[in-house]
Amino acid sequence: MRKYFWLLSCIILSLPLQLNGQSLNARFTTSFYSWERHLTETVDETHFRIYQTARITFGQLAGNRLSFNFYGQGSQDVAESAEEDPIPRLYNVYLQWRERKGIVQRVRLGRQRIYSGVAYGTVDGVDATFRVGEFFKVGGFAGFLVPFSNEIEVDDWDDSHAFGARISTERLFGTKVLVSFLQRDRRPAPYTSPGRFTQRILTFESVEQRLVGVDLFRNFGRKVSAYGRFDYDIEQERVRRGQVELKFSVTPKLQLSGEFFHRAPLIAANSIFTVFEHNTTQDIGLRGVYQFRQNWFVTGNFGYVQYEGDETVRFGAGVRCKYGQFGYNFRSGYGGQNNGVYATVNYPLTQKLGLLASTGFARYSLFDEDADKHTSLTGSFGFNYRAGKHFSFDFLGQGVRNRFLDSDVRFFVKANYWVFGKLRK
Repeated sequence: MRKYFWLLSCIILSLPLQLNGQSLNARFTTSFYSWERHLTETVDETHFRIYQTARITFGQLAGNRLSFNFYGQGSQDVAESAEEDPIPRLYNVYLQWRERKGIVQRVRLGRQRIYSGVAYGTVDGVDATFRVGEFFKVGGFAGFLVPFSNEIEVDDWDDSHAFGARISTERLFGTKVLVSFLQRDRRPAPYTSPGRFTQRILTFESVEQRLVGVDLFRNFGRKVSAYGRFDYDIEQERVRRGQVELKFSVTPKLQLSGEFFHRAPLIAANSIFTVFEHNTTQDIGLRGVYQFRQNWFVTGNFGYVQYEGDETVRFGAGVRCKYGQFGYNFRSGYGGQNNGVYATVNYPLTQKLGLLASTGFARYSLFDEDADKHTSLTGSFGFNYRAGKHFSFDFLGQGVRNRFLDSDVRFFVKANYWVFGKLRK
């Protein structure tokens, strides 16, 4: 199957050149990340990893209906050799066809990220959306799931695949509605010996997930909006997610919102973790933002999470402005307790040079709020330099001090280069 993938890639990569591309938008990023890892008290590893990322879009093809999109990355550790290096990552490579009028709205062919309703994941396949009348859109996708490996290849359909469907409208009694379906199949690794506790060999079907969901959104005038979501797990016969969110503009300067979540763990139906007991959580949150001066805001939030037999309370407050923010966060209950303050600054020193800085201090206890207290201090300092319209340079130093490390210092360097403009035929 891999040879067919490379053949398809060569064909797709050559298409923009054959179709007389009209526009090009490309961004290349070269990054360097350095850190030290403590394996034992006497053994340390120093890493210096290089990343090269490319985002390329050829547009305005075939009468401005066709575009070619590519997003990939390669990395290599030059300080510590590893068997898997260099590591390539192909995130997206696809052709996209869009129509302004007619039945066909959008068609994508190639490796792409799917995110629509309950559907998610990266597939090698096709995704299409069609108009049905004046009010409805229907669509769906099908493709191979990207394999768990460091090689760029396409998996076999019998080993892993996904498909889904959706229907949406923006005019159902003034409400936007999306109904979606997803099925993911991935052949699990077989067990060759009886389980330690079950004393039997477990067998699983290839169906990983089968979900159906409904999304609703509506504005009530100019001040109130509501969003709701309901996801149901067909395989495990339970509500996977329930969500309600309300936003209210009390005044032009005061915004309030409230949300409720019901969540169940996202466990694959063909996973060994299905033999364990799973509990749901209920999460209630309140948020507020008040603008007291131009570019100055006061923010606050409160949350309550109910677990099986336990609970957590959290709240926070802060001030943000055009060039940064600072605030306080508190969390207590299941998992322990945390008190923390933070501050960030992003200030332009000149038109080309910007300052980046942040810090955070926390006092916390793990598992139980009555347990021993520990401290954590984090900080970063760097700058961004935009040399021109097509080039920018970033440098960032990061430091951490906590109960495990007296000092953990890391450095990140990134250079961005843009290419864009119209191409001649």
